[in-house]
Amino acid sequence: MEKFNQIGDGLFIGPQPTEQDLLEAKRSGVRTVIDMRMPGETPTPNAAQVRRIGLDYFNIPVDKAALSEASIKELERVMGAVEGPTLLHCATGARAALMLALSRSRENGWDAERTFLEAHRFGFDIRGPENFRNFVKSVTDGGEEQPRKNKENS
Repeated sequence: MEKFNQIGDGLFIGPQPTEQDLLEAKRSGVRTVIDMRMPGETPTPNAAQVRRIGLDYFNIPVDKAALSEASIKELERVMGAVEGPTLLHCATGARAALMLALSRSRENGWDAERTFLEAHRFGFDIRGPENFRNFVKSVTDGGEEQPRKNKENS
């Protein structure tokens, strides 16, 4: 599970897992896999492989070209329903980090800057892609650019 970042107790985030990754995840205590890839994004869907290994599987499709708050709500619903350690992924981990950071932003009332910092803490730069940056701003700040706080005011 080297390529997955542990985000607090029982939550891992990263790219598309291999079968070996899934086996290691299970040995590490992971019970649930949440896949944020779109249907057909890869030639082989994860669901059967994940379930064959003995893990629970959920798919929350996140379309990079049409980001939606419905995906954040669905992640919150699923995360609230599952027990035990969870592996959250997409193809690279960026969409998973985006949705998780925005979920935590909604929970904690963070602005865009704080949300970008949280995703960076996960190991992902969601400020880089323009559509990600604009989506974060629209969800957290109503789409308006917020002034950066200096370190003394943080």
